[in-house]
Amino acid sequence: MINKIINFLKYYKPSREWRLPFLLLVSTIPPTLLTHFACVKYGISIGVAIGFFGSIPIVIYTCWKIFMDDWLEDD
Repeated sequence: MINKIINFLKYYKPSREWRLPFLLLVSTIPPTLLTHFACVKYGISIGVAIGFFGSIPIVIYTCWKIFMDDWLEDD
């Protein structure tokens, strides 16, 4: 199951008009939810730190898609 998710995230390329909204959703929703639930469970200072460090792989994924997989260029 985890391999299917990894392959989907690795090879999924939506049409041109849906790429930036997809990256916007991927870049904002998981870090926000991670920070929120970490703050609820561990307190504000630790929760923000968990959210910050947990969002680093998400930002790396977004940058990889934009620059290395050429998502900003036309098809």
